[in-house]
Amino acid sequence: MGLPAMRPLLLAGGKSTRMGTPKHLLRMPDGTPLYRRQLQLLRTIFPEPQTIFISLAQESETDEFLDELLAQAANQSAEVEDCKTPPPRIQVLRDFRPANPDAKHATAGGDSGPAAGLLAAYRYDAWAYWVVLACDYPLIPAEAFFHLFVKRDAVPVTCFRTAEGVCEPLLAIWAPPALSRLAERVARGHPRPEETARELDGLMVDAPAGCEWWLTNVNTMEEWVKAVEEMKLGPLGRGGIAPEGIIGDVV
Repeated sequence: MGLPAMRPLLLAGGKSTRMGTPKHLLRMPDGTPLYRRQLQLLRTIFPEPQTIFISLAQESETDEFLDELLAQAANQSAEVEDCKTPPPRIQVLRDFRPANPDAKHATAGGDSGPAAGLLAAYRYDAWAYWVVLACDYPLIPAEAFFHLFVKRDAVPVTCFRTAEGVCEPLLAIWAPPALSRLAERVARGHPRPEETARELDGLMVDAPAGCEWWLTNVNTMEEWVKAVEEMKLGPLGRGGIAPEGIIGDVV
């Protein structure tokens, strides 16, 4: 029996209430939408023909590229993969709505936040290890995931931890048992992924000394403006993308 699949997942298209605008559509200094930068980073780690998955909320705003992906998804079977047909380069997964829309931590409309994207991935492949990247981290380099892969152990969740001790479950590797537990917690009204990670004693990995900027998290426009200034350090500076395939062999 082969090893479980390791699949890349970009979490995009949340409500971005504090930002005031869709976070995934924020523009990089060169005009590229932030989610396209994150897709490019995942492609660096997972070269073709590996499929990259992108999770979108049901009500997410889209651009022309996302509209094309959604149109392609509408023409594909959501349940059966034809082994004669090459897998798509990028595949959209719509967020999973929790069974308990009145959960006390859920947001309006039954939205359980990033847990909805994680559970959409789990429904698509319940046996895979999901390598998760959110649009909240515009400076994260591919090297950070290499660091995460090296530190990874036989635990349900491997994620980063900030210098302040904050768990970052959206920069992480989620194993099937962890996603199963998250599904149970969401059904009980506890959708916060960080709580699941801590409950399962997940491995929390620190960024190397001097690389704390990897974990820069943007939730407000002020934080985004500061992150953009960091990106202007250079094409392979903070927020830059390394050439494709540099760490592809790791996964």
